Amino acid sequence: MPPLALHTAIAKEVADSLRLPALDHERGSLYMGATAPDIRVITRWERERTHFFDLSCFEEQSGIAGLFSSYPDLANPGALNASTAAFVAGYITHLVMDEAWINSIYRPHFGERSDLGGGLRANVMDRALQFSIDSDRRRDTNLMLHILDAITRFDLALDIGFIDGDTLQRWRELMLDVVNSPPDWERFRQGAKRHLKVDSDSDGEFEELALSLPDLVDETVRYLSPERVQAFMEDSLRGSAEAVKEYLQCE
Repeated sequence: MPPLALHTAIAKEVADSLRLPALDHERGSLYMGATAPDIRVITRWERERTHFFDLSCFEEQSGIAGLFSSYPDLANPGALNASTAAFVAGYITHLVMDEAWINSIYRPHFGERSDLGGGLRANVMDRALQFSIDSDRRRDTNLMLHILDAITRFDLALDIGFIDGDTLQRWRELMLDVVNSPPDWERFRQGAKRHLKVDSDSDGEFEELALSLPDLVDETVRYLSPERVQAFMEDSLRGSAEAVKEYLQCE
C-alpha cells in the first residue's frame, strides 16, 4: 500500500522514538526490512506471500501473526543476528502501516464496499494520494540522504528464510534508484497503470484521470479530510512502535 519512502520514514521515526541500540546500529537493515514486503515487485510473487494478508478476505487478519506462523524462526529476535532482527523489525512496521491503510483508508473510502465502489477512479485516487504523501517525504533531502547512506552500507548477511541474498541485492539496487529519482506525476502514471492493470477498455478513462493530477489529490484529501489522513499517519507510527517494541521485548 503506502510507497517505499514513506515506509522508510516511518521506520526511522519508530527507531528515533524507541532509541534502541538494536535499531540504531542497524539502520540499513531496518530500512530494507521496512520496504521488503514489496519485494514482490521484482519477484512477481503474490502479495499474500510477502504481506501475509489476504485482500479478498474481510475478516480480521494480522500480517505479523501470519509472518511468524509461516517463519517461526524469525519470531525470536534473541536467536537472530543483529542485522536480521532489525530487518524483521522494519518488516513489521511495513505490515502494520499497510494494514492501517487497508482498514482505515482504502476499504471504507475507496474499496468495493465503499461509496466509491472500488472502480478505476477510486483506485487512482487512492494510489495518487499515497504517491503524494510519499513524495512529501522524498523531498526531504536530509531524510533521503540518511536513508541512502544507510541502505548503501546495508550488510546482506541475513537469514530471512524466504528472501535470498541475490534478491535482496536486486532490491537494494531498486531502492537506491527510487531514493535517487525525484518524484513526478509521469512516473506515477506509468507505475499506477501497471499496478492497476489498466487494459485497452479502461485506458482512456485512466489517461483522463492522469491528466487531472495533481488536482485529483486535492479532491481526494477533501473527500477523506486532512484530519483522517493525519490520523492514519499517527496510528501507523504508534502501532508500528508498539509492535516493534513488543517484538524486541522491551519494557
